[in-house]
Amino acid sequence: MNTRTRKFDAILLLFALLAIAYPVAGSGLFQPPETRVADMTFAGPNFEGAEAQGIMAQVEGLQLQDPSLTSSYTSPVIEAPIPFNALFPQWIADVPAGTGMSIAVRTGTENGRWSDWYPVEENHDWTRPEDPDVVGTMITVSAEDIVHRYVQYSIGFSRYDGQATPLLKELHFTFIDSTAGPTMGEMVAQQQALDASQPRTFAAEGVAPNKFAKPAVISRQVWCTDPDCNYSNGLEYEPVTHLILHHTVSSNSSSDWPAVVRAIWKFHTYSRGWGDIGYNYLADRNGVIYEGHLGGDDVIGTHASAANRGSMALSLIGTFTLPDDSPPGIQPPQPMLEAAANLFAWKADQKGINVYDAGRLPNMTWGLPKLMGHRDVYGGTNTECPGEQAYRLLPWLRDAVAQRLGYQSPYVYIDETSSNFKRSNNSWHEGPAGCGNNGHSYYTWSVTDPNASTNWGEWTLAVPQEGVYKLEVYAPYCTTGRSETDGARYIVTHANGSSTVTISHDDNIGLWMSLGEFPLRADGSGKLRLTDLTSTDDGRGVWFDAVRLRRTDGALPPQMPTITPEQPTADLWLTNRTIAFNWLVGNGGGVERTWLQVATDPGFTNMVVDLNWAGLVQTYTHTFTQDFAELYWRVVVKTATTQVVASPSKFAIDTTGPVTAVHGYYILGWNGKQVVAWGGQDNLSGIANYKIEYRAADEANWTTWLASTAATTAMFTPPNPALVYEFRSQGVDHLGNAEPAHAVADLNTLQAKPLPHAIMLPVIMK
Repeated sequence: MNTRTRKFDAILLLFALLAIAYPVAGSGLFQPPETRVADMTFAGPNFEGAEAQGIMAQVEGLQLQDPSLTSSYTSPVIEAPIPFNALFPQWIADVPAGTGMSIAVRTGTENGRWSDWYPVEENHDWTRPEDPDVVGTMITVSAEDIVHRYVQYSIGFSRYDGQATPLLKELHFTFIDSTAGPTMGEMVAQQQALDASQPRTFAAEGVAPNKFAKPAVISRQVWCTDPDCNYSNGLEYEPVTHLILHHTVSSNSSSDWPAVVRAIWKFHTYSRGWGDIGYNYLADRNGVIYEGHLGGDDVIGTHASAANRGSMALSLIGTFTLPDDSPPGIQPPQPMLEAAANLFAWKADQKGINVYDAGRLPNMTWGLPKLMGHRDVYGGTNTECPGEQAYRLLPWLRDAVAQRLGYQSPYVYIDETSSNFKRSNNSWHEGPAGCGNNGHSYYTWSVTDPNASTNWGEWTLAVPQEGVYKLEVYAPYCTTGRSETDGARYIVTHANGSSTVTISHDDNIGLWMSLGEFPLRADGSGKLRLTDLTSTDDGRGVWFDAVRLRRTDGALPPQMPTITPEQPTADLWLTNRTIAFNWLVGNGGGVERTWLQVATDPGFTNMVVDLNWAGLVQTYTHTFTQDFAELYWRVVVKTATTQVVASPSKFAIDTTGPVTAVHGYYILGWNGKQVVAWGGQDNLSGIANYKIEYRAADEANWTTWLASTAATTAMFTPPNPALVYEFRSQGVDHLGNAEPAHAVADLNTLQAKPLPHAIMLPVIMK
């Protein structure tokens, strides 16, 4: 049997199990009375007992009394107008920046048993930007009590010295009693009766037999007890392209989840004036799914502002923030998660939604993930919905949907949190509240000055097999207070070299952007690099998030040979004219001919060696007939389709010593001092030092006077002024090549030249 057909058959099995778990109270279709609602408002001086403890009530509302900086107020016990199982706080307040206001509520029974104090936070799902008031956390009665009769609230204010006081203008409570409805067992019986009278088929679901069947859903006809549930006016439709996960920010324990759904419907429909429950579907902790907004497929709900049109919303009943958050939350139970995966899989299959992709909605100019949390609509700010513990499970939920549909993504994804991404050790920003693909992203600010560029990131394009791949990058829609760069400059290193692609993050924010198709090896040599340097703007967002690759049908081009010169190394001076040339050729299997070329200029217009061989050659020894102060060598290889020329490498040959001589002997007329002068030349590596020797004219052996000197003059004192002395020099170059010792003297003291004037001394001493 087709697995998708079995999913459709599982609907009846789920209802059968629910019928066992929730016994039916009676026979026939149960018709309960309507849900009841009542309101209480506290404003101005009528805040109960608010004159105490540094807080005062005035016409404007409840506020701190000078000079108090912090204070709290707890109201008297208040009897509600009706017994209630759900309480919805709402308020209007001015809370200046840097000040604080907190609200807590507890509820009690007729016999005086009280709940814990429950911190009330803003419910962003239920507060629209145009609303004058703020909707707080929905408070539900504990499972064992069913309904409560009393309420008590506590207000806390805080500010710094010199600041204005927070002002609570109005506090409003909506009490709802939605307990007068069918039990779960009764609803299951009614749903079974409805399904039996209207058999559910693939045709009725509007899907083909090979599609994923819609999971079991408790219809509005069953759970809603109010005649207004069946209105038909004002419905709008838009094909669904996106799936959004919410949470109701309500109690995580209840004995009557349908009553919670009815309470939400009553509050959304009447108290908020939305005309219906905002979500398309809701799911309780047992995995039971409830139909939400009336209208069926593609109906537009009220749950995510501009993202309402084109989306389907599922709200998890409860609070799924972190345990230490206010209010504290839990992790969504597994039956609830399985229900979410089944519902989203059905809709994704029906509408062809790729839950790993992103796209634009009709009323939005930026892109959003196809399966997302409510907070993603606002770029990670404005709301924590669906709670951190649910939001962290979105990657699991996407995988679970794909597994149910047998979908295997053709893409290889490389996250910026993986080992295949590295970045500079500089200051980085991260997307707010987990904003980014799979709950994370990095960003920095663009610069146009190369000297100010500090941030870079590099992805290793690890592909499972070599081939041509389409490369896409993602820049998430995240609220940072600034726009994005128009000049993100990506450098792709691939099998044919490197390519630079510049793309606008601002024009494509929230979308996957194609950089093109590139040949890649499976050895990790492919790289993608992005920096903060642009040529378009300063101080705008540059995003470093996931990248993905999809292999195309393009054939990988032949691998280009690479040439690495090894010996002689660059700028090397050699003292031997017989030289062993060595080079390494990578990817050399297709080389048909190899050239070795040596020239006296980098343009190779005056070549002294030009040899070639058939096939691949990687070494050759050559003997030169002379020394060279400057030579360049390179290797050229040719394949059937291309020719590769290596970059030239410079070297030189110097095998001979310098030519030097002692050329002057001077006597200074004013003091009788004697000066010896010498010099020479070496047109290759240059003279490093001189050795100067002397001897008496009648002696055979030479005496070293200066063993190693870079000077070219020195004062000489004859050992015996009555004798004639001879001099000779020997030069050594920078490679250690020594000049042959002179067989005869260069000069003797009989050749002395008198210098009667001191002004000539600097000429000698140069």
